Amino acid sequence: MADNTQIIVEEKVVKFNGDVYIKKYLRGKFLGKGGFAKCYEFTNLESKRVTAAKVIAKSSLTKSRAK
Repeated sequence: MADNTQIIVEEKVVKFNGDVYIKKYLRGKFLGKGGFAKCYEFTNLESKRVTAAKVIAKSSLTKSRAK
């Protein structure tokens, strides 16, 4: 049975002048996985541009600096 749940991810962007805006992406198909991350296709909901992104579980990051 396929999971048809749509997941929207938000990216907080802070400009140099302090302005803050939120970019929203729709997570698409699973592309693959490596040693510590999974790669998914993401579509920007505003521009419809398709990109790929790695998703890393915070629990897999051991150094506080990496988080």
